[in-house]
Amino acid sequence: MGHYYRLLLFVPLCGVSLAADIHVSPAGSDDHPGTSVAPVQTLEKARVLAQSLRKGHPTEAINILLHPGTYTIRKTVAFKPEDSGTAEAPLNILAWHDPAAPDARPLLVGGVVVTGWKKSEFNGRSDVLEADLKPLVPTVPFRQVYLNGKRLTWARYPNEDPARPYSGGWAYVDGVRPPMYQDITGERTDTVVLRARDARSWSRPQDGEVCIFPRYNWWNRIEKIAAYDPQTRTITLAKQMQYAARPEDRFCVMGMREELDAPGEWFQDVEAEKLYLIPPTGADLTKDVVTVPTVNDILHFARTHHVRVRGLELSCAEQHAIRFTDCDHALVESCSIHDVGYFHGSAVSLDRGTHGAIRGCDIWNIGGHGVSVSGGDKVKLERCEHVVDNCYIHHVGQFNRHGIGVMLSGVGIRVSHNLIHDMPRCGIFHGGALNTLEYNRIRHCNLEMEDTGCTYTGGWTGGWHTIRYNHCTDSIGFDNHGRFFVFAWGIYLDESGCGNDVSGNIVERCQVGAMHLHNARENHIYNNIFANNAGPQGKTHQLSLQTWNDSPSGVFLRDRQPKMLEDYERLMTNPAWAAMRGMHVSPADPFLPDGTIMRGNVITRNIFYYPNQPDSRYIRENGVNLQHNTIDSNIVWNGGTEPVKTGKQAFKKSLADLTDKIPNADFSRRLAPEEIAPAADRTVAADWRWYHKTFPDLQAEIVTTGGKHALRLPGAFNKEKQYIKNPCVRSVPFALAPGKHYRLTLQLRHQDATGELVARFVCENQGLWKAFGTRGFLKRSDMSDVTTATEGIPCQTVFHLPQAGDADYDARVTELSLQFQFNSSQGWAEISDLHLDEVEPATEWEAWQMAGADTHSVVADPLLVDPEHGDFTLQPESPALKLGFEPIPFRRIGPYQDDARATWPIQEAEGVRENPQWLQSVPIDKP
Repeated sequence: MGHYYRLLLFVPLCGVSLAADIHVSPAGSDDHPGTSVAPVQTLEKARVLAQSLRKGHPTEAINILLHPGTYTIRKTVAFKPEDSGTAEAPLNILAWHDPAAPDARPLLVGGVVVTGWKKSEFNGRSDVLEADLKPLVPTVPFRQVYLNGKRLTWARYPNEDPARPYSGGWAYVDGVRPPMYQDITGERTDTVVLRARDARSWSRPQDGEVCIFPRYNWWNRIEKIAAYDPQTRTITLAKQMQYAARPEDRFCVMGMREELDAPGEWFQDVEAEKLYLIPPTGADLTKDVVTVPTVNDILHFARTHHVRVRGLELSCAEQHAIRFTDCDHALVESCSIHDVGYFHGSAVSLDRGTHGAIRGCDIWNIGGHGVSVSGGDKVKLERCEHVVDNCYIHHVGQFNRHGIGVMLSGVGIRVSHNLIHDMPRCGIFHGGALNTLEYNRIRHCNLEMEDTGCTYTGGWTGGWHTIRYNHCTDSIGFDNHGRFFVFAWGIYLDESGCGNDVSGNIVERCQVGAMHLHNARENHIYNNIFANNAGPQGKTHQLSLQTWNDSPSGVFLRDRQPKMLEDYERLMTNPAWAAMRGMHVSPADPFLPDGTIMRGNVITRNIFYYPNQPDSRYIRENGVNLQHNTIDSNIVWNGGTEPVKTGKQAFKKSLADLTDKIPNADFSRRLAPEEIAPAADRTVAADWRWYHKTFPDLQAEIVTTGGKHALRLPGAFNKEKQYIKNPCVRSVPFALAPGKHYRLTLQLRHQDATGELVARFVCENQGLWKAFGTRGFLKRSDMSDVTTATEGIPCQTVFHLPQAGDADYDARVTELSLQFQFNSSQGWAEISDLHLDEVEPATEWEAWQMAGADTHSVVADPLLVDPEHGDFTLQPESPALKLGFEPIPFRRIGPYQDDARATWPIQEAEGVRENPQWLQSVPIDKP
C-alpha cells in the first residue's frame, strides 16, 4: 500500500512520528491513489484509505490533506471507532495550503447547488424564480437555503423587519396577557390563536411551522402545524409545548406558499419538487450560488479517538458542522464555521468523551449553539477535561433563541479566552460542576430574551464553578412587552446555584445589576469590578440578591423541592460530595430560623463603580438574611454627590409619638351596619373608607384577639376597574408638619395571599395625587412570599414630608390619608398595632450598615485610571488596595495570537454595537 502515501516527519499532538499523507481535491478522482499529484476527490474516500492504512501501519500518524476548493458533502462523512488514531499516531484532517494561493482554504458544504433557475408565475408574482429539485433528489424537506453561503429567509408571516431585526417582524397571540406566573387550569399547550388583523388563508397549513416565545420569555419553540381553522384563527400544533402560547406572546409562521412575498424569501414545494425564490436585491442567479442542505451533520465522529480537524471552512447543514460522540482526544482548531443549523445542533458538538478541545475557531450565523460541550460523570466527580479556547463566536441562536455561544453540561470543562457577542441569550450557559470560565470577553448578549445573563448557571446541585477574569458588558434584555434594556445581568447564579467562586471579573453596562444571586448559596464573590450596571437610565441597581423561603405557596415548596432533593440524594451516594461547599445543607430542610434559604454567600473586596448612575441603588435584596450572608469590605462609589441608596430604612431615634394623629389607629371604634349603610365607601372601622371600592358588597372585618383589634381586608380583583382593581382602604385625612421624617410601624398577618399589601400616605387635593412612604409587604417574586402566613410580621415605612424650598415640595400637600391596598385576588390580610413616630432618620447606607452589611466597606472613589475608556487599572493610591483588592490581568482577557487561530487580528463583525438603532422597543398594542 506504499503507493498511497509518502512518509514524512510530523509533529502530532504528542511527540514525533512518521506520518502518511492522503491528498484530497475537488479536482481529483476517487480512482486516484491520493498522492499530491493524484488526489482523491472525496473526504469519504480519504477516510476509507486512512482506515486501510491504519490497519497496515498502526504506529504512523495519518494526514488527510484537503486542497483548497469547495467540497459538496451530500452524505455525512461518518468516522467510526476503527478510524481512530492513537496518542503517538493521530488521525489528522488538515487544510493543505497551496503556495500559489496561501489564503485559499477547503470549504465543506453539507448540501448541493441548485441550478436551472427560470422565471415563474408563482403566486401571480413577476419577481419569483423557480428551480427543479428532481435532479438533486433531496430526501427530506429542508428549512434552509443559502445564497453564496449566506442563509436566506424561509417565507414567513409577518415579514422580517430589517430596521428592527430583533423587536420587529412579529405577530402576537390574540387576547390580553395574564400574569406570567399565574397558572391557568386546563390551558392548552398546542394552540396559537391569531389576532383578527393577522387572519390568513393557507391552502396547505401542514406545510408550515410556528416560531413562538410561549409564556416565559427565556426561550422559544419552533413546532410543525397540524391544522388551521380560519374561522377561529386557531393554529393547532403537531405536538404540545411545555408551556402554553398565551395572549400577546410573539410569533411568526414559516413555510407557507402564500407568504412568499419579499426579496430574499424562498419556498419549497415538496410534492412538486420545486424551489421558489425571490432573489435579494442585487442577486444574479446566473452567477450566484444557491445551496440547500442534504445532511444533518457534515462530519460525525463516533468513538473515534485521537483525531484533529484543522484549518477547514464548513457551511450548510441542518444541524452540526462537526459532531463528536464519545470521542477521546478530539481536537478542532483554526476552522471557520458559519451558516449552519436549524433549531437543533451546533457549529461543533463535543458530546461526552474526554480531553477534547475546540481552539482558535471562528463561528457565526448558527441556528442553534455556537459550541455545545458535555462530558464527565457528575456523581463520581470525574472530569472530562474538555476545552473551548481562543474562539470568536458571534450571531448564533438564529432559530433557537436559547442558542448559546458556548453551552456546557458537564464536569471539568474549561472555557477560556473567547470573544462572544451578539447573542439572543447568554454568551456562556454552564450546567454541571467544576467548570472554569476564564479570560472571556462577552458583550451584547440577551438581545431577544429576559431573566438571563452574559453567563448563567444554577440548580441546587449545579455549581462549584470558577468564574474569573472575564469581561462582560452590555447584557441588554428584551421582554415580552416589546421593550429592550430590561431584566438582564452580567453573571447570573440562579435557582440555588452553589459553591461558585467569582473573582477578577469586570462587569459593566448591564440592566438590573452586575450579578443576580437567585437563592444562590455558599458562593464567594470577590475582587471584581462592577461598573454602571443600572441600565441606560441609571435607575435600577448594581447588585441583586433574592431568596426563597418556607412559604407553602412559594416556588420552592410548591415546585422545586422534590426534583432538587432527588438530585441531591443521587449525588450524596458518593461520599466525596459531602465535602463540597454547601452540600451539608439538604433541600429536605434548608431553612434558616427566619424561614429563608439563601445562605453562606460572601461578597467582599469588590469595587462598585457607578458615578454616572447616582440615582440607582447599590443593592437590591429581597428578604435575604444578612446574618447568614456576608457583604463587607467593598469599595462603593456613586460619585459622592448623593448618599448611597440601598432601599433599607431605619431611624436613629424616635423624637415624638404621633400615633394619635391617625384616626382610629387601634380600630377600636366599630360602626354598626346601620351606620355603614348610608355611605357606600364606609368600612366597619370608623374613620376608614373604601377607596375605589372593588365590589359593592365587599366587606372588611374587625378581628379582636386578646383585647387587640385588627382590620382584616379580603382579597378580591375586579378587572373592570380602571385604576385600583384590588381592595383599598384609607383613613380620613389628618395633618403632619412638613420638613420632618416619619416612621409608620404595623403588624401584618395574612392567609393565602397572592400579592403584596401596600402601605402609603396619600394627599389628594386640588387635582394633586401624591404618595409618600410607599412600601410593599408580602412582596412576591417567583410567587414566593417574604414571610409565612401563620405568624404576624412587623412592618415599617419611613418617609420625609417636604417643606417649602425642597425640590419636591407642593403647597397643595396639606393633609394626608393613610392608605392600605391589598393586591391579592384571594385570602385576607390583617393590619394591627399602627404606630406613627417623628424620627431622626438614618440614610439608606447607614440603615444598610445597621442591618449588618458593609460595616467595613468604604464609600470612596476607587481611583481607576480611565474607566470611561475601558481602563480599569487601579492607580497606586487607590483605597481598594488597602482593602486587599488585587490587580486584574486585563491584557490577558479575550483571544490571543496563536498558530491555531483561524484569523488574526480578529475583525469584529457588525452588530448592535455598531447599530444601536436596532434596539428599538416595539410596544405591543392591544388587539
